Amino acid sequence: MGQHRFQIAASPKAIACVWTGPDEQSGSNEESSKVASPSVIFTHGAGGTLASEAIATFSLGFGAQLPILCFQGTVNLKSRVKMFNIVIENQTFSACLAGRSMGARAAVMAASDATSRLILVSYPLHTNKEVRDQILVNLAPEMQVIFVSGDRDNMCELQRLEAVRGKMRCKTWRIVVEGADHGMNMRPKAATADVVKKSGEVVAAWIEKNDECLREGKIFWNDEGYAQWSGWCSEAFLVASSSGEHESRPEAPLQVNSSKRKRDVKGARGTDAVEAVSKRTRKSRKD
Repeated sequence: MGQHRFQIAASPKAIACVWTGPDEQSGSNEESSKVASPSVIFTHGAGGTLASEAIATFSLGFGAQLPILCFQGTVNLKSRVKMFNIVIENQTFSACLAGRSMGARAAVMAASDATSRLILVSYPLHTNKEVRDQILVNLAPEMQVIFVSGDRDNMCELQRLEAVRGKMRCKTWRIVVEGADHGMNMRPKAATADVVKKSGEVVAAWIEKNDECLREGKIFWNDEGYAQWSGWCSEAFLVASSSGEHESRPEAPLQVNSSKRKRDVKGARGTDAVEAVSKRTRKSRKD
């Protein structure tokens, strides 16, 4: 995997960028902005930087499969939208925009008719005083939107996000990161980098191929000490209850190959998942 740092001319200050992607697309000049076109343009939250773990580690997971360009922005929302437009023009690319927290709001606002996908990580849906849902509801029906949200995110409660998704005209997908807060911080702390990287991998795979019938998934830190992806499911399977507890994981992971099936099921909670996969395995052998 290659990584390139460069700047895009802008006033009053140049925009710092980091391109991350597969080696075969990275070229040879580390200072050049003329690397392979990105598959997504991504920016950080209001208090973040390009070095923030939630940005840098997501980029590593995503960039192992597809090129991603991240840019450094200011804390001002309107300024961040303007910077999005400058980067879009420089890269002649606007098909997929992404952001984390405030950067996710900026991505939605910067989307144009040429934008077909949005990746919204830790979207700050609500504060104590307002719900920031109107720009989501106004998105065109042709848009595809994927949310990546921690189930402990106090700025994007899962039930409230689900209600907003029900009002949106476009197709939406959701990845729930179990145990993560708004900053994607986990307990144990060692889990944070692994689950964030896994989210990048899953989102990159979603860009390459997605199914409109399977739009819910979950990333969790399993008992063996690594981040695990549930696979996409057809219905919401994680809804926060009033007690703060959460429903169990999907009965069986979807879209996993047979060589990984035993390992994935081992990390799932309960016996239903094991039994479901075992039945499918026995059936396939008979067939």
